[in-house]
Amino acid sequence: MKLLNVLLSTQALLGFLAPITAAASEINLDEMNNYARNKSSSKKQLNAKTFANEEFATTKNIIKSIKTPINEFEAGSFSETTSLNGSVSFVIGGLQNHDPVYTETSEAVNAHYSYNLDLNTSFNGEDNLFIGIEAGNSSGLLLLDSTNVVANTDQLSVSSMYYSFPFLEWDVAVGPLLAQDDLVATTTTKYSDSFYFSGNGAGNNLWTLPGIKGTGFSIARVYDNGFNIGANLLSVTGTTTGILTKESADMGTLMAGYDAENFGGGIIYTKYDEIWDLNDKTAQYYMDYYGVSTLQLSTWTVGGYWTLKDKLTTNVGIEVIDADIGVPADQFSYFTLSMDYEFNDNNKISGGWKNINFLNTNGTVDNLGDTFEFYYTHDVNDAVSVKGGIYYVDSNLNNGNGTTIKNGGTGDDWLLYDETVYAFETIFKF
Repeated sequence: MKLLNVLLSTQALLGFLAPITAAASEINLDEMNNYARNKSSSKKQLNAKTFANEEFATTKNIIKSIKTPINEFEAGSFSETTSLNGSVSFVIGGLQNHDPVYTETSEAVNAHYSYNLDLNTSFNGEDNLFIGIEAGNSSGLLLLDSTNVVANTDQLSVSSMYYSFPFLEWDVAVGPLLAQDDLVATTTTKYSDSFYFSGNGAGNNLWTLPGIKGTGFSIARVYDNGFNIGANLLSVTGTTTGILTKESADMGTLMAGYDAENFGGGIIYTKYDEIWDLNDKTAQYYMDYYGVSTLQLSTWTVGGYWTLKDKLTTNVGIEVIDADIGVPADQFSYFTLSMDYEFNDNNKISGGWKNINFLNTNGTVDNLGDTFEFYYTHDVNDAVSVKGGIYYVDSNLNNGNGTTIKNGGTGDDWLLYDETVYAFETIFKF
């Protein structure tokens, strides 16, 4: 499917680029993981409820429980204020489509793995230094994202690095490899989103919280009355073109929301600078390829959730993208409806629907079609879980033989290819 496997999976912008536990030691380290990014298809988000539990609670009392100085530890072991947790994911499945790019994989069985480690260190009981390490061999075909979709040819790499700390009434994160969604105050959806939507680039908050990484900072504040606000600023090309320069590619996000006991929601706004280098290609390359004079985006998401009797959580959302491509262009949007139902503590079913619209290079908008997913998750125990499901694309402009339909654009305009994906995944947490 050219759109999802070429456009969205590369996280390229504007329709030309789809945007981009821890086992503690003897002391209580749960509360040091305030902002540790437990990467999953559903990003960990901060809200009024999570700040009240032990995982995100403030850690002012931890200092009293530390009886050994931080710098006293044996060689070859972690400091007592350092914790390590991680996960391994095995995925096997098959797909059927008309995509001419991946004809060799259509109706074939594919498999991939992912492996990630999260290191968290506190220096005063209230702060946290987070380093994420990952490896994987995903080919971009079966992108289930319940743990980590990693396509780095079996090599360990640093995926995230930042330092978080409280400042006055605010929570702050700053770092050279900070993801845009590492510190999020506003919850627009509680959908688990851990099957194919997220892995295939059609997940929740796709345009406003794509998880792009760079040099920057994030701030968040959750009020006692349930309201929350947050913001972040990243320079995606800070290591090559500087930070907040004319040549750099920068992005900023603002958010605000409200969380009650069983419902909530909010609004998230993200402004993208002109497109940055991607896949060793320059911004000018993409503008020439798509026949546009500029590529800038202003995006916003409005979403909400409602939980009924602690069993069924329903989510609804809309993303609106206002694109500057050098010619008058209409706004385009994504609509999402999703749910999770917990039979009990160990069994859950989930499902989602997304309607996708996209921008042509002449400024017109097409409805490309609908995507659906349905999956079942079973927790074998606290450390092992399995899931299986199906993902389906019902295209609106597909002519049935995999030929791209040009619908008023100047070049490579897009359509969804009919596609069906079946997959089974096992996740081990440690």
